Amino acid sequence: MAIKGLDQAIDNLSRVRKNAIPAASAMAINRVATTAINQSSSQVARETKVRRKLVKERSRLKRATVRNPNARIIVNRGDLPVIKLGIRMLGRRPNSILKAGQHRYQRAFIQRLKNGRWHVMQRVAGKNRYPIDVVKIPMAAPLKQAFDENVDRIRRERLPKELAYALKQQLRIAIKR
Repeated sequence: MAIKGLDQAIDNLSRVRKNAIPAASAMAINRVATTAINQSSSQVARETKVRRKLVKERSRLKRATVRNPNARIIVNRGDLPVIKLGIRMLGRRPNSILKAGQHRYQRAFIQRLKNGRWHVMQRVAGKNRYPIDVVKIPMAAPLKQAFDENVDRIRRERLPKELAYALKQQLRIAIKR
């Protein structure tokens, strides 16, 4: 008893390239890593009230390849200077309020530093020698927490689906040839 289409199935499988499965796994890993970056950036942007674009450009993806099936997400967890949010002065008095994005800063002003950059500075009480400081939004804790929980969760949920989709795609490409 012969199975219908067995010859064609064997022929199709023999046409699949050797690196089709590693290519599919690299494709799936890259898609999962991109999703992790997007969701983590959105979560941090909501928590810190900063535009998503500013948070997302702080993370880079070193993509997985056929030879190296590991994707690496590199995140700049340094504090975000407030000048990046775009600023607006409300009043020009000594105790005026400076508004940056959805944040308001009392006794803050804009100044050009020695290195040529413009920054938002604020008078800091209790510092005798240098009583002004650059105003920054702390990003290290929210970024670390968001990436830690989202990467694991997305890997568990999405990787099997993405891998199945990528394998189907690679088989479709191989059969068309």
